[in-house]
This record gives sequence, structure tokens and C-alpha cells, in this order.
Amino acid sequence: MRKIWLLLGMAVLLSGCAKEDSIKPETRREEVPDPMVEVEGAQAFAKVGADIEAPAGAEDAKYFMIADQIAEIQFTQNGVQYSYRAARAKENVTGMQTETQELEAVRAVVGSCEIPIQIAGSSYVAIWKWGEISYGLITRDSVDGGVMKSLVEELARETMPAQL
Repeated sequence: MRKIWLLLGMAVLLSGCAKEDSIKPETRREEVPDPMVEVEGAQAFAKVGADIEAPAGAEDAKYFMIADQIAEIQFTQNGVQYSYRAARAKENVTGMQTETQELEAVRAVVGSCEIPIQIAGSSYVAIWKWGEISYGLITRDSVDGGVMKSLVEELARETMPAQL
């Protein structure tokens, strides 16, 4: 008798479990595509007008498109991880919404263009714009201000005309 009750209880429990096919269509979760998709290389960035490459000495470079609007290269240099982004007509390509504070006396200079290096929490951020393209370099790792400045200057030189 005890086995019968046990079997009946299990049958009731199992019959209450919904199968995927029995869920009403309006209650199923739609699959949302990942906005960040890894791509083969920088040639995929042409559709957003971004012409960026990983800097000299970069290791483990990976190339991504974010929502088909932002080009991103993730790389490591001297043990520090960076994200280098570019997008057409975006003021802030970093995606950071927090208040930033400019680091004292740390400004990258390329020609007559000055690019402030900012800090938000433990993240270092540099943002510049040339023509219709905005650029950003971000690291969440601890890095010397001079190292960040040199890297920003190297990357900005590549994005700006040679006369600068």
C-alpha cells in the first residue's frame, strides 16, 4: 500500500511539471542575440568605418563587434588587459556610465590634440574623437599613468592624419 501511495505521489508531481511544448507561446522566453560577437579581424570593422588595429607588442588580441555599431579589440600588453573601441558618431564608446575624474597632469598629446586620461573607480579611460569616429581605450587593471599616456598617444597617432 505504501508503494502505491509513493507511486501516486510521484505521478502527481511529474504530471505537474510543464514540458517546453506545453508552455504557451506568449510565456516562452525569446532568445536575445548576444550584442558582442567575436569577428576574424579588423577588416570586419569597415562596416562601422573604424580603422583600428591592436598596438605593437599586444598579445592575445581578440576582435569583436558590439551590436553591429562598435568595434572592439581586447588585448594584453605587459600583463595589463585593455579594450580599444571605435564607433561612428558616438561620444562615449566606453560604455561606462560612472563619473570620471581626470588624473592629475596626465594628458596624452598628439599634435595639437590633448586627450585627458580619466579614472573611474579602478578603471582608466581615455576618449578622443577624430572626424566622425570616436575612440576609447579602457583598462580595469592598475597601470602607471605614463604607460597609459604612451599607449593612448600611439593609438591616437594611428587614427589621426599624419600632419598631426
